Amino acid sequence: MDKKYNWIKIADSLNEIIFSENNIATIHIEEKVICILRTPGGLKACASTCPHAGSDLSCGYLDNRENIVCPVHGYRFNINNGRDSNKEGYFLKIYPIKISGDGIFVTLE
Repeated sequence: MDKKYNWIKIADSLNEIIFSENNIATIHIEEKVICILRTPGGLKACASTCPHAGSDLSCGYLDNRENIVCPVHGYRFNINNGRDSNKEGYFLKIYPIKISGDGIFVTLE
């Protein structure tokens, strides 16, 4: 494991994560709610609360440009860097995630 981060195991395998039809799963880690996103490029992790108006991003969807789209106002956030596509200065917290032979891990750092 990478010593730079405090990796937290969230599942033994991908089959343990329950994704909804929108390819988004919600997990609770250390009093935080995080979205796990299943994308063509692999798993991504981000905060579940929209930084614009506080809505639940797990009820949104992923578009074809690697953005998570807020279900309330349609704000789009790049799931690789957290920036909003409208360039209004909103930033979504992105969490490092990794898969290894030991399972799936995320860090809150």
